Amino acid sequence: MTDKIEKRVLALSDDVRYRAVEEDGKRFIEGYAAVFNSRSKLLMENREMFYEELSPGAFRNVLDSKGLDVYLTFNHSRDLVMARTTNGSLTLKEDDKGLFFRAQIPNVSYANDTWELVKNETFFENSFAFVVDSDGFRWDTTEDDVPLRIVQNVKRLYDVSVVTNGAYSETSVEARDLPNYEEEQEEENEKINFEALYKLRNNEIENIK
Repeated sequence: MTDKIEKRVLALSDDVRYRAVEEDGKRFIEGYAAVFNSRSKLLMENREMFYEELSPGAFRNVLDSKGLDVYLTFNHSRDLVMARTTNGSLTLKEDDKGLFFRAQIPNVSYANDTWELVKNETFFENSFAFVVDSDGFRWDTTEDDVPLRIVQNVKRLYDVSVVTNGAYSETSVEARDLPNYEEEQEEENEKINFEALYKLRNNEIENIK
């Protein structure tokens, strides 16, 4: 069974926004990709509505895992990678507050543009893509009897991302179920519309150009 990859947008506040810094002639983007004990907006997966919280320690195992390979991206695009844990340009650590990252920004056009736009606060919203196993969370309920998923162990972390449209209205769904990360990238890059995708998944057509 293919891992179900989910994206979460970090609830906005001044102390968790990304920021652009410059030190010794090098440029960095840093901030919190996730915070603990902070309730999400209302989410929907498999037609079920619920809230979600991350427990302290949720990233401990994945950060210690062998072969950790996490990207800093723009809008979750693997065509717009700015840093990566495998070459040391992206560092991640879990502290009492959440998952903190620091990324050295390379001298390439899209990374330069992103750094400048974070610096002037045009971009400040944060997101991350992850996988959690069925035994990596537990269920509770809110004071209003809405299901609450408490994530205790993230199995896999794919990226932390600067996003342009992370804010959603109170009536919008913040996250959607992503059964396959590569499929999502293909959909976005090729701009396949929803109707065609629906037909493809129902075997009504064989190929979409």
